[in-house]
Amino acid sequence: MNGSRELGEQERLLHYLHGYGGLIATSVLHLRGRLDPGLLQEALDWLQTLHPILRTHITYGRLVFRSLPPFVYRQPSFVTEGTSAIPLHIVDDPDPEAWRQVLAKELRTPIKRGRHPRLRITLVRQNADAELSHIVVCADHATLDAQSGNMLSRQLLEYLADPSEARQRRPVHTSLPPPLETGLPVKPDSGTRGYEPAIRLPKLPLPAPRMETHILSRRIGANEAETLRAAIKANRTTLHGLITASFLLAMRQRYGLDAMSVLTTIDLRRLMKPALHAETYGCYIDIMRTTNPIGDDLWKTAREVSFRLITTLAKDQGPASILKLFDWEVYRKEIRGMATQYRRIDGLAVTTAGESGLRRVYGAYELEDVSMAVSLDMFGPSLFVIASERDGGIDLSIGYSASAISEEEVTALAAQAVGLLDGAR
Repeated sequence: MNGSRELGEQERLLHYLHGYGGLIATSVLHLRGRLDPGLLQEALDWLQTLHPILRTHITYGRLVFRSLPPFVYRQPSFVTEGTSAIPLHIVDDPDPEAWRQVLAKELRTPIKRGRHPRLRITLVRQNADAELSHIVVCADHATLDAQSGNMLSRQLLEYLADPSEARQRRPVHTSLPPPLETGLPVKPDSGTRGYEPAIRLPKLPLPAPRMETHILSRRIGANEAETLRAAIKANRTTLHGLITASFLLAMRQRYGLDAMSVLTTIDLRRLMKPALHAETYGCYIDIMRTTNPIGDDLWKTAREVSFRLITTLAKDQGPASILKLFDWEVYRKEIRGMATQYRRIDGLAVTTAGESGLRRVYGAYELEDVSMAVSLDMFGPSLFVIASERDGGIDLSIGYSASAISEEEVTALAAQAVGLLDGAR
């Protein structure tokens, strides 16, 4: 079914950033088993029939004038008619770590304008008969969030496991789902808080800066995660609060910080009216900034993080949101800090993507690991932590820009944070 609609304000902003290499969304499925590229392309074609946004490209129409930069732009629209198939590229490289170079390239290469869908796939393997393949997914963040990314991965693997059974699945939406703003109008500022400036990590020397986004991956196994969840319940907090607190305490221990601003991604599907189906493919998030004091007690900090986030969402979502065009106050308070500190907007961002639904075995294939990242070179926090639950355990993908913070610093911070999580059990 063909159709079109204009991008919502959030989608337009994310798409605009994508064109400059900002917040490009990626994930990597590390899959064991000989994978036929023809079967993978077949799975991608099937996914396009399942999700309307995957069969759209973006066109540009009427002029829109604003009082803030950019002062004028052409309104983008999703259009389904004439969209090409999801492209699949194949990279054969004997280096078992070649997928990291491919991922770094994907994270700095926006999808071109044209009739292309806003998604592309690269299959990385050592050779045509490789037993371990890496499926690198690259998307325009205007069309995909963490929940959609996990859904895409799950459905892709289900098709590879059993194409005939997967084809029985019926689409949740036969036409383009609505933009966020139609079901969740922006709340007016409540007046309870003004703009809270970012708090950044100290500027440290960089021995070899590179315009690349890299990730460190850490895995909390199923048994350890079960013990951790019990401790979280006993201490009346959340997984998001605990993970955020562990990195905040690591920053306090390493840099002597007493407070840190944190960016948190919030899924808004259930808050829309009417609520969107959980398997609505698209981007339905807000990113909110909270300023958090950092103490020495991990569990107390975790509870404070969770409480502060809940109250901010209820009372101050409008002023706390950073997914909007900057106004003059933001330019006045942030431009100097961004210019002098490697274009960092905050010290830390944390996304807890929830239960991915991914399992280990898919027919002839075994899912060994999953990596998730967004590009941070153009701008972003010093650390962007994505936590996703899989097969009973918890995957931590810790992203950073090599032009803003060194691998040694990130490795040390990750070790301290994971050590705190280990101690919390």
